[in-house]
This record gives sequence, structure tokens and C-alpha cells, in this order.
Amino acid sequence: MGLFSRKPERCAVCGAELGHRHRPRKEWGMEGLLCGECHVDKAKEYHEGRMSRPCAECGAVRKITDLWEPRWQWDMEGLLCKGCFDSKEEGFARKRSFCAMCGAKMGFIRYRPKPKWNMVGRELCRGCWDAQKAKRG
Repeated sequence: MGLFSRKPERCAVCGAELGHRHRPRKEWGMEGLLCGECHVDKAKEYHEGRMSRPCAECGAVRKITDLWEPRWQWDMEGLLCKGCFDSKEEGFARKRSFCAMCGAKMGFIRYRPKPKWNMVGRELCRGCWDAQKAKRG
């Protein structure tokens, strides 16, 4: 029993009562807390590359050490293989470098569409932004 008579917590893998709680890394794909031995075992599996997970984009199963974590701007869960990561990165750079409407190369000053316009693109050039402002307000 713990402080203020809490219920004892159990390990998510072996079910042993926890003296000290260890949180699993999000790459491990586990829920719950781990005991010290199970945490060490999972860390060894992860660092030795024995764990395998599917790519979030193409579904190819690879060792977890060969997968890449997506950028936070992409707003996605899971890990990506190198090819999928590179294609996502290229698409993201294209969205950031060119106007979403006319495709013109973006200059130093960029304009973001208003949320109520419900546009897919990230940034607009001044001409397109002025046109949308006049049309939609």
C-alpha cells in the first residue's frame, strides 16, 4: 500500500506489484507502467533493434531503429521509413516555399489564410491573399 492507502499498481507486462514506476517510451507502443526488470528488457530490445513496427505511411515492417519520427508540423502519429519520411519532407518544403493558390515562389513576406476561409494550403502570396480577402472577407 502507498501513501494515503492507494491501490497497489501492477506492471503492464509481468503483473508484479510496482515499487518504483517506470514509464515506457512512446516508440515502444505500450500502455501502463513497467517494473524495473521489464523496463530494462524493453530498453534492450529497442536499442538492439529487435523490435519491429510498421511504417505509418506505407505499412512496411522495419526494425524500430530504422524508422524515423515525423516532424511535429505534420500532425501525425507513428514512425516512418526513410522513403516515406523523405517524400513527406519534400512535400512539406514545397508547401512552405510556394503559394498554395497560384504556385508562385514565396518571397520574404508570407501571408497565412484566415481559418474561416477553409483553405488547404499553408501560405499565400500577397496577390492571392488580397484576392481571397476581397472575395471572402
